[in-house]
Amino acid sequence: MAELAGDLPGELVTEILDRLPVESLLRCRSVSKRWRGIIDSRDFVRSHLARSFESTANLTLFFRHSSSLYCIDLTSLLRHGGVAEMNYPLMCYSDQIRVLGSCNGLLCISNAADDVVVWNPATRKHKFLPYSAVEVRRSSVFSVCVYGFGYDERRDDYVLLRLVQLVTEPIESEVSIYSLKDNAWRRLKDMPYSLVYPRKMGVFVCGHLHWIMTRELVSDSANLLVAFDFRIEDFKVVDQPEGIDNKLDMDLSVLGGCLCLSINGNHMGVHVWIMKEYGLRDSWTKLFSIPQSEVARPLGFVRPLAYASNGRQVLVRQDSKNLILYDLETKGMERVDINGMPNSFEAEICLRTLVSVDDYGGYTKKKQQEAEEIENRTKR
Repeated sequence: MAELAGDLPGELVTEILDRLPVESLLRCRSVSKRWRGIIDSRDFVRSHLARSFESTANLTLFFRHSSSLYCIDLTSLLRHGGVAEMNYPLMCYSDQIRVLGSCNGLLCISNAADDVVVWNPATRKHKFLPYSAVEVRRSSVFSVCVYGFGYDERRDDYVLLRLVQLVTEPIESEVSIYSLKDNAWRRLKDMPYSLVYPRKMGVFVCGHLHWIMTRELVSDSANLLVAFDFRIEDFKVVDQPEGIDNKLDMDLSVLGGCLCLSINGNHMGVHVWIMKEYGLRDSWTKLFSIPQSEVARPLGFVRPLAYASNGRQVLVRQDSKNLILYDLETKGMERVDINGMPNSFEAEICLRTLVSVDDYGGYTKKKQQEAEEIENRTKR
């Protein structure tokens, strides 16, 4: 293999490698120093990442239940394969971890002690974030904390945004941002909005993180689609589809690289919209609706996760208990049963990529030692 690798022109080698899945590329790194150099180069990683967006073959579905993480690639899931439990590089001090977000193959997770790690499950490389205290006023009775994880293309940097909201009147908040490249947190100006769903993390699309918010801390306020723009490091309101009832339950996700809005009309069924061209209100298109008459009970929250390879079906998470395949042509629904799945779960789609956290700043020594101890124990 090594002799054959040396005989091939460099451009041809790169073109062949660029079409391989991550698992094969990791094995190919041992073929020769030349191949390893190609695969590890930033240009190749970017090229392979761009190609990964063009297919569902590199999509992995992660399930979180309590302190456990499970994964299965999308192709195996649709063939009713089984999930595998993941060994993640984080100490678990309780029965709970949180998935803070996913972007370009990097998964961001935290534990009850607020340790945060950015991790590439495909390459098993990871980086712990430095601790950053929340400056919550002692007089505040209650606060909520959510995160959003994304990529700042302008700076070629991965960013974690933390929103802490104090349940007070008037609304008070604390906004902090972490740069993977700088390996540092910094404080931003407060946001003039109130989180509607205090457990939902930000949804990253086109250089923006998105949440459903309101202007006032009252139950009947109109829902707003609010985005944090990495370019200006500030919040702005994104137009919703025209004519919708903005006081119904809403959920956000990413579908095929587009911002996706799911609206639960209680006894009116579920309606799913996608913004085909980001930032253009007229590009909002209703993808599908599920009338309440077609289900035995209210569907609850419906979150589209991914298109099937045929582009005709959409994998949907219903509440935290079921996965459903919705056929866009026949409008039929099929439940997806997976071996080894927990009874309740959160689901997150993640690409399998070569994006490396090693290219952005350094590790904190103490956390790296803890991670190595965990890895050594799992190998025994």
